Amino acid sequence: MDFCGPYDKYLANQHREFLHSPLLAGWEFRQKTSLLPQTAEWMSLEKAQDWVLPSSVRQELLSDAWAIVITDIDQHIQYVNARFEEMTGYSRLEAIGLQPGFLQGEATSPRMRRRIRQGVDRLKPVRGRIINYRKDQTPYWCHIVIRPIVNRQKEVVNFIAFEQEVQSNGKPIVR
Repeated sequence: MDFCGPYDKYLANQHREFLHSPLLAGWEFRQKTSLLPQTAEWMSLEKAQDWVLPSSVRQELLSDAWAIVITDIDQHIQYVNARFEEMTGYSRLEAIGLQPGFLQGEATSPRMRRRIRQGVDRLKPVRGRIINYRKDQTPYWCHIVIRPIVNRQKEVVNFIAFEQEVQSNGKPIVR
């Protein structure tokens, strides 16, 4: 591997399992992947965006009860947790940079899609059930709660979605 300097060597040693190509000019770190451990990923987003998170949201981020998706203001995924990977079959590397709509498909309700779009456009919370599709294209019901995340200047800078696979009657599926 070619390295640009001691910082690249340090990162390579810390995150060797995630590296798939040699480091040239550090561009790999600016691509759609983040090479930090998952908890550090959302914490670095929190610091960079200067979030103000209620303690309940912070606790949910630290737990593994929900699949979590954090997007930027334009709805590009910046973070997913391990529960998301288990539920959807998509890895972090595959999801980062995409918009959450890539999980939707033929049976996804257009009405729910509109509700989500309107809530996001109005910077308002959205909650409901939607049919999403796993990587292998099997459909599943998903209970979602989408909330805007504001910074200390009271500007919406991200969205966070808490997702849980449910039965068609809305009861959570325990795995």
